[in-house]
Amino acid sequence: MAEAYTMNSFGRRVISVNVDFGNSEIGKVQRYGRSVPQLFDENMQPILAVNQYMRIQALRLARKSLDTTKEHLVEFIEWLFSSQLRLEGMDEEIFESYVETLCSYKKTNGERLSWNTVNSRVSGAYRFLVWASLKGYCPDLNLYDTNLKSSGAKYRYRSRSHPSTPMSEPVRFLSMDDALKFIDALGIVSGKKNKEVRERNVLMGAFMLETGVRITEACTFPMHDLPEVNTRLKQTPARLAQGKGSKARVILIPNNLLLRLWEYVDVARENIIERVASGGAKYVSGNLFISDRGGDISPNWMQKLFRKAGEYTNINASPHILRHTFGTYHYLLNYDIEGLATLMGHEESATTKKYYVGMATNISYAETYSNLQMKIDQQIEVALNE
Repeated sequence: MAEAYTMNSFGRRVISVNVDFGNSEIGKVQRYGRSVPQLFDENMQPILAVNQYMRIQALRLARKSLDTTKEHLVEFIEWLFSSQLRLEGMDEEIFESYVETLCSYKKTNGERLSWNTVNSRVSGAYRFLVWASLKGYCPDLNLYDTNLKSSGAKYRYRSRSHPSTPMSEPVRFLSMDDALKFIDALGIVSGKKNKEVRERNVLMGAFMLETGVRITEACTFPMHDLPEVNTRLKQTPARLAQGKGSKARVILIPNNLLLRLWEYVDVARENIIERVASGGAKYVSGNLFISDRGGDISPNWMQKLFRKAGEYTNINASPHILRHTFGTYHYLLNYDIEGLATLMGHEESATTKKYYVGMATNISYAETYSNLQMKIDQQIEVALNE
């Protein structure tokens, strides 16, 4: 067998080995023929999905086409490795990032890749991903959306030469006006025709913004841990049992938000449960927030919802930014590092100080905490009644 080592601009080595299957004692293996490219990572571990795909392609492609296919996959796999991604976690958003990388890439002389090169590499990766998805290697990949990303590569490539107004850069926290605008958009981009979905999306965003919970914590918050409203306080303590590292902590849910959550539970959530039960469904999620089919809301789905809301508002926000926004404003309005560290689930208050004290000084205005909650409540009221 012959070996060929490839190192591209992504800086991670993929080793291509030409394997002679013609000498195998197994008849089904012999049919793959001689000099079939097989890929290994830098630790000489075989890249199984790619290798299976290459063996199948060896049965139908001419030598030159087989080598071209190999080069496309070497580029794609090296990009995955350099981005610390894996094939099994591939979805259409990750594929879009690969397309964007190719469209934006510049060689050492400052020139961009030609459109023919970009198109060839995108098409090669897309064909492989279609096959990999059908074989179960990419369980999260939506083929329809991936096809749209592939088909839109030419427009994306051209737009790099004539860029439109760019989306604002990611930020560590949002101004409160932007945060409220973004939460409103969560209901618009995915709930135009379904009031239950719109209400759920807005409340999930509000829950993250007003309590500082992580996206996974919001998605998996158990229904049985939602507390009754404590009317003696403005905020009601709630147990968060499934925090980072499975460490329990207490969060504070503003009473106005808690009342809206219970309204969602008693009406919208109950309607979903009754509807899916009448259809014969045997499983309904025990989480507070559920899908319109009664299932769990996955963090991956929420990430995609945030991307859509970002495109709609031109605010490049991630779910974690709502948590940072909560922490920043909480410190600004209370100056209580120890209390904030407890609410955020940080073992050391130094971690809290590192994240939020500096950010708080960048906010040019301050209000009382009650006024802040009132502004959030008013905006959510508008979003839910649209």
